[in-house]
Amino acid sequence: MEYDIDKWDYEDYDDSTLNNKNKRDVEMAREYCDKHEFYYGCHTCEPTWRKDGELDMYAITLHENQKLKEAFVKGRNKKVRHRPKKFKKK
Repeated sequence: MEYDIDKWDYEDYDDSTLNNKNKRDVEMAREYCDKHEFYYGCHTCEPTWRKDGELDMYAITLHENQKLKEAFVKGRNKKVRHRPKKFKKK
């Protein structure tokens, strides 16, 4: 079976990579990391960018316990002036 894709459906699809020159792309990458850190207690997440500005990968760091993670996150957020969103577990 073949399905036809309507032109108006395809126009809304954005398949470009995230770029650190675009403020919204940087926010989306940081939101993803905030959510990852919320769901995985002892993980920290940092987006890494290529020289041309495109997103390379998310660097995940495992910490021994929650206290070490919170100390790392506090220092990082202070350095980059970031306030993570508050998420609620379902």
